[in-house]
Amino acid sequence: MTIADILRDMSGVWEGTYTVLDAAGALVERFASRQEGLMEGTDWTEKVVYLREGEEPAVRHYRAVVDGDHVEFVDTEMWGTTSRAGDQAIVFTFGWNHRPQERIVEMSMPQGDYRTRLWQHFEAGRLTRLTLIEERRVPGAEPERWYSPAAG
Repeated sequence: MTIADILRDMSGVWEGTYTVLDAAGALVERFASRQEGLMEGTDWTEKVVYLREGEEPAVRHYRAVVDGDHVEFVDTEMWGTTSRAGDQAIVFTFGWNHRPQERIVEMSMPQGDYRTRLWQHFEAGRLTRLTLIEERRVPGAEPERWYSPAAG
């Protein structure tokens, strides 16, 4: 199984909760989310909606080109590298270009219609917080197609 296969299996609409903890384990914040992921051909697209209470929903779109286990992100605001851990898990290391001192390491492990993701946030090489994301796939829901691949 390749990263492309794992992403194809994760295509769909996922709803869940982000729980952010400081490095000592104290709760920083908790909020709901909705993630729509779609693997079509070699294009992986995501639309993530962050639903913090009392705030307008924050929406972010992501795109990557995936060929087997090779992943190339198409995003001017972030960088990332992805590797496979066995046949079920993905390790994603990423950061934001405007915050070069920060690195995030995500471990994602889907199990059918349930998945967890764990982010370890590092600044200047030190752990600063953890984010646990627990999600369930919405049966029958289709991701929004916000990106159209070029005809080829």
